[in-house]
Amino acid sequence: MVTTPSDRLYPRDKPVRPGLDVASAWLDDSLLGSSAMNAAAAAPMPPEAAAPQLLDTQHEDHVHDVAWDYYARRLATCSSDGTVKIFAADGEATAHEATITGHGGPVWQVCWAHPRYGQVVASCGYDGQVLVHKEDAPGRWTAVHAWSGGEGASVNAVCWAPEGAGVLQLACAASDGRATILAHDATSGEWAASSFLASPLGLTSCSWCPVEATGSATAEGALVPRLATGGCDALVKVWRREDPNADAWDQEPVANGGKAHAGWVRDVAFSPFYGEPKPCLISCSDDKSVRVWTRNDLNGPWASRAVTTCAAPVWRVAWSVAGCVLAVSSGDDAVSLWKESVAGDWHELAEPEEAAT
Repeated sequence: MVTTPSDRLYPRDKPVRPGLDVASAWLDDSLLGSSAMNAAAAAPMPPEAAAPQLLDTQHEDHVHDVAWDYYARRLATCSSDGTVKIFAADGEATAHEATITGHGGPVWQVCWAHPRYGQVVASCGYDGQVLVHKEDAPGRWTAVHAWSGGEGASVNAVCWAPEGAGVLQLACAASDGRATILAHDATSGEWAASSFLASPLGLTSCSWCPVEATGSATAEGALVPRLATGGCDALVKVWRREDPNADAWDQEPVANGGKAHAGWVRDVAFSPFYGEPKPCLISCSDDKSVRVWTRNDLNGPWASRAVTTCAAPVWRVAWSVAGCVLAVSSGDDAVSLWKESVAGDWHELAEPEEAAT
């Protein structure tokens, strides 16, 4: 059963991440189904599909996000109880390793950095904070950076830049409509923050474009970072920064101004690899729809087409490691898997429970 948070904890005038981002069968606030884990962060699947497992997260309130590390051997969860928990996941065995504190309210999202930077986890929450923790000894996590999005602004999403970007940097999407890039200087150890207004009505999500994708470099080979955002204005936007030394981000052309959904855009996710490598973006919305965005011509706009329409608002979308399978989680406790055919049509795969039989 999905429980709708109260207006007291989640005021209607503030665009935050209410409810459960990942829909699954909840026995109580601390039990999370493994099918929900796959929807929040699609991990490599074993050759033989196993029956869904339940993980007792020991959280004292709703779990809002789960995330696999790079090797899918560790799992991070975050909750309205204000904590982030780290688990070791080895096959059917899971073990709680650490509980990370520091937030003063619900934690909406958690994200692992690439392992070249060590064991680093970022989290964001209703208190407007973004916290970056690093494991300096087994089970011991230390806060290495804290950033506040400003008074009254909930930070709703965080996303690490691809490893190929060459710099440890984190994108943050906040309810005041600003997207913020936190960049770490490996020489000085300092963090720099730069922001731009992406949506006057507030942001709910963000996603980095893979550096290998077409259009992510200049003719001279210089990297051009690109970032997608989803917001409460029901728009999907794609941004690019031509000058790495400037804070200015320019919006790429999007068909119909990015208006393809009829409700809040709850999540956006770039595919890690899309064949050619043509960039591919997925979005989902309160209007129950999931759409795919592509750009065939670098001088033309991003255009979208429908993937599916669910029976309830869609909270999260996530790609498999190779970008071949899309996981969709919706507010009716459903998780579905989708794959695109050669003809460009999207087909639902067998449900995880069915695959195990």
